[in-house]
Amino acid sequence: MIKNKIIKYLKEEIDEDVYIPPHYFDSNTTIDKQKENNIVDKTENTSFIPESDNNISKYKLLQELEAEVKKCKKCPLGLSRIKPVFGVGNPNALVMFIGEGPGWEEDHKGEPFVGKAGHLLDMILASIGLSREKVYIANIVKCHPMINPQTPQARGNDRPPTPIEISKCRSYLEDQIKIIKPKCIVTLGNTATRVMLNETKGVSALRGKFYDLPPNLIFNFEIKILPTYHPAALLRNPNLKRDTWEDMKMLRDWLKGQ
Repeated sequence: MIKNKIIKYLKEEIDEDVYIPPHYFDSNTTIDKQKENNIVDKTENTSFIPESDNNISKYKLLQELEAEVKKCKKCPLGLSRIKPVFGVGNPNALVMFIGEGPGWEEDHKGEPFVGKAGHLLDMILASIGLSREKVYIANIVKCHPMINPQTPQARGNDRPPTPIEISKCRSYLEDQIKIIKPKCIVTLGNTATRVMLNETKGVSALRGKFYDLPPNLIFNFEIKILPTYHPAALLRNPNLKRDTWEDMKMLRDWLKGQ
């Protein structure tokens, strides 16, 4: 049933033929087959519900950090937002997905990547055996950057965050990374890619391979960074979905070796 819904969504809602992985058309494909390919079981035992002391510690640390974000007024975004958008997912995730910032839907619901772009991200995750419960999803900034902060209820009021807004919010993202300790970060779109790689080039020039952390980001563990397109870009330009699928195959193959 879930597989059929995914196929229907990809075909009818976003009119995508290229992106659908071949195994979704195989009626014999099951979760067991995915396990044989060593994809699903990599994160199967890392439920979001705290079970071990380590899980509880991470869960509490994230809760405490989220409480700080809810009180944050370091930049004007904290004054105009409706809801801060902290992050969602598994505190023990191997992979962390990072986007630019909340939009209208996210600002109203307080969760990253909802609406059409969020649904597409869910499909992308499902295509390689992942889900929101197995990864962690966050943004470069935690509040909605608006063209006109006086009209937070208006749609079409989104803009990229400014360098000052990014710098004020950066410590929250870095603390999330330190708590979760992902082995791979997938950057979604230009802003996230430029910030995490300390680059001026766009995602089109940088996607297609893994990167090590740049010297300005220092953690006490290794992280690989994989840039790819933001789901919203795929909705605007379906031709980008082929490259995104190639990037996700790279991530899938990398996960097999973890």
